[in-house]
Amino acid sequence: MVLHRLVSDIDELRRAWETAPLHSHGLGAFDDIFGLRLAEDLIVNRGLRIPYIRLLNNGGYLPASRFTHRTGTAAGQADGVADPHGVFREMERGATVVLRGLVRYCPEVATFCEQLSADLGFATSAGAYLTPPHSRGAGPHYDPMSVLVRQVHGVKHWRIQAPPVQWPRTMPRPGEQYDTPVVAELDLHPGESLYVPRGYVHDAWTTDTESVHITFSGDTPPMWADVLHDLLDQAVAEEPALRETFPWRFADAPDAVAGQAKERLALLRAFLDSVDTDQLAARIIDRHSALPEPAPRGRLTAALAGTRVAEPPR
Repeated sequence: MVLHRLVSDIDELRRAWETAPLHSHGLGAFDDIFGLRLAEDLIVNRGLRIPYIRLLNNGGYLPASRFTHRTGTAAGQADGVADPHGVFREMERGATVVLRGLVRYCPEVATFCEQLSADLGFATSAGAYLTPPHSRGAGPHYDPMSVLVRQVHGVKHWRIQAPPVQWPRTMPRPGEQYDTPVVAELDLHPGESLYVPRGYVHDAWTTDTESVHITFSGDTPPMWADVLHDLLDQAVAEEPALRETFPWRFADAPDAVAGQAKERLALLRAFLDSVDTDQLAARIIDRHSALPEPAPRGRLTAALAGTRVAEPPR
């Protein structure tokens, strides 16, 4: 289990899940998973491209042309490759570096996410944020998934507000303003973490010191809304009346429309009442509990030699 490296009390996280922020202390170092040395290696040596590297400043993304360039020639040419000189120049001007999709190109983080996914029972991903002093990255916003923020270097100040809508399914509109109550305000230091539930508005900035943190979240957390959409599709497939179009000049006959709506809602209720919940539970578990297949590490030598290796059970 690796969850204990992100929270100091796993039972407390279980109680807080999707309902309240949680600040954890005394988690120790995290450099074996992610730190300054690895972050610099990713920026300088790994040839990251858009969208895996982005730069933020005061709530907006910087144009890629300010920190990327074209590399190689002919067939080996690639656009949108991070230019380390441009990246560091923009950081000196206050920009936050966002390293997205770390599981795609950072084995240390990918292995950790595989283990975290097993702990939580759903797929997880990770992104890192490198912020200079006296800077703000994304600005106030909420996420359509819960996030675990692990501070690895420096200090960042966080402000958490109550959600404007409980358990949102989509990202908010850019530049949206929030007047919900502040429920927590704190400084996050190395060895500490912050759990931010889905929908809680959060804003973070640095003061006199720089900051590096890594955020873990679910890729596409399963929701009951997804199950209900599936059931509605099934009902529509089985009940022809649910596929019927509106009658001619239906706007002139609101009473007839209301009567037809009542009939079709009754059909839908009858269908839902007929659903076997035990079978539904089995379908939900079968569909949503499958974790990503672990990366096939250690198989290159055998593959290169043409040796067949038994696939792990799925």
